[in-house]
Amino acid sequence: MQVLKNIKRRLANLLRPKKEIAPGPGYDLWSETYDEQPGNPIVYLDEIVFDKMIADMTIKDKIVVDIGCGTGRHWKKLLTKQPEELIGYDASSGMLKKLRQKYPESRTSLSNDERLTEFGAQSCDIIVSTLVIGHIKNLQKAFSEWSRVLKHGGEILITDFHPDALQTGAKRSFRHAGELIIIRNYIHPLTEIKALSERMNWETVNTIEKKVDESIKHFFKAQNSLEVYKATFNTPILYGCHFRKL
Repeated sequence: MQVLKNIKRRLANLLRPKKEIAPGPGYDLWSETYDEQPGNPIVYLDEIVFDKMIADMTIKDKIVVDIGCGTGRHWKKLLTKQPEELIGYDASSGMLKKLRQKYPESRTSLSNDERLTEFGAQSCDIIVSTLVIGHIKNLQKAFSEWSRVLKHGGEILITDFHPDALQTGAKRSFRHAGELIIIRNYIHPLTEIKALSERMNWETVNTIEKKVDESIKHFFKAQNSLEVYKATFNTPILYGCHFRKL
């Protein structure tokens, strides 16, 4: 009888809706394993889109701000392009700790809002924000602050989960101590992002959208999830936008 009760309790725990947690504490938990994601199709596609977009940008001798820098996943690529300075902002102290272990002389700030208080108006050249937009509740406030600190001609590079994928149930989630952790997320349609960028007087340089296709089928196969692959085939999963402030 006790065995049956234990089974019922475990099933109830599995079926119970998981509570979303805020990005700061969520990524603090994830920071220990965040860089060890060999089977993550989002990270894989993000690398492809990021590489494509920075190939079209002049970074040498520029001041670059990385919003939601995390563990500095893209910093090696950025630093090889010789910026004058690379500064990181993140809501997770755990992620920043990992970044500083890799880049001891890095300049970083812990931030839980959209403010970039260390920067005056028109004081930086490039803003990078990868896989972060969905964690920002008030995108207009964030974009306004980014526009404030950007010089005219400054550039913005954004990547994130595609809103179409989020609307169909995709989650920013990971396992910690055997428990599924879901990080709070907001859905910002691309139409909203483009409308806000126009309001900021940013021109669109490039937009890239990646879908579930043959190039990432092996990720699903490795996880015995080919049924999910078939069900989501051709669904947009990640996007990238490159803007320039006029």
